[in-house]
Amino acid sequence: MAGNPDLPEKVFSEQLALPDGRRVRVLAYDDGSVRFCLKGLPYVLTEAYLSGGGDDEAIVRLSPGRQGSAADRNWMARKLDGRGGASA
Repeated sequence: MAGNPDLPEKVFSEQLALPDGRRVRVLAYDDGSVRFCLKGLPYVLTEAYLSGGGDDEAIVRLSPGRQGSAADRNWMARKLDGRGGASA
């Protein structure tokens, strides 16, 4: 089946392994968009920042639940009892 001509074409894909075993995949598309895929949910968006000037950059931060959330407490409990973070 042919791809959808209205969707951007993927031009780059790279997977990284984090020290705790989670995996991150970065994808880039021909329209300039970038996509991040992170294994080991749950996560919440804790920072999204666009800077201007000579060093334009976009910063996105995902955290294992917000402070005080069940996701955060569960993640910390697994870390403290030696089971590691969320599974990849």
